[in-house]
Amino acid sequence: MDGYIKARRGYMQHFLFGFFLVGFFLAFLFIYKPFGVADFFDGCGGLRYAFHFLMLASILFLSFTMTHTLFYAFYVDKRMLWWQYALWCIGEIFIASLFAALYTWLFHRSTMGYIESVPYCLRLFFLTLIFPYTFHILYLLVQEGKDRIEQLMKSPGEESTPIKFTDEHGRLKMVIDPAEIIYLNARTNYVDIFYLDAGRLKQFALRNSMKNIEKAVEGHGIVRSHRSYFVNPSHVKVLRKDKYGFVVAEFNIPDVNPVPISKSYYESIAELM
Repeated sequence: MDGYIKARRGYMQHFLFGFFLVGFFLAFLFIYKPFGVADFFDGCGGLRYAFHFLMLASILFLSFTMTHTLFYAFYVDKRMLWWQYALWCIGEIFIASLFAALYTWLFHRSTMGYIESVPYCLRLFFLTLIFPYTFHILYLLVQEGKDRIEQLMKSPGEESTPIKFTDEHGRLKMVIDPAEIIYLNARTNYVDIFYLDAGRLKQFALRNSMKNIEKAVEGHGIVRSHRSYFVNPSHVKVLRKDKYGFVVAEFNIPDVNPVPISKSYYESIAELM
């Protein structure tokens, strides 16, 4: 299985998954009480097991928020193989287990040390959270598959909707047929738009961010190829390695310089060519 997934922009969906994760964890503990967890925590510190379950769930949510915020910061809108994301998820569970082990040790330090509490929490968290994380990965794979199908089903000859480019203040600066765009390149506070006008190569410097530009080109067949580049796959002639071993895209238009292609975007662009 070599499917790709993409961390999509928008904090809300990440936090919704966090709430789902914690909800599943709590429900599983209260309903099934795996590994004798209720008896293990009941009476610790004079508190019932329900309190400890809530504390473990809080630790899970805080740990998830921390690790998934880092994930969002580094991987948002980037594509990766499903197993790479699965490894990240395993790391999230591992970190949550270490914090939970610290909490467990604080209440059981008279009978076990921190090192002894780690295996117990690892087993509890891994075997409980493997289900929601698996469902989440499968959901992301399905979403990515649907996006690919929608992209591939678009008819090349179908009339396209013009892209409206605005500057950083929202003022309209350019309206263009997506088919005329060759690629976009971020440059400090500007985005350079390379396009065709009556068959001639032209360049337009737009003062805006790549984040805002991405929203403008979404759904128009212009895709990200690198953190600083978007390309129109219909103008890409070939993907090859340059003399330094980096993958670049060559265009079918004279006098257009090759642009870099990140490994995480190579497969998706190759499929659209």
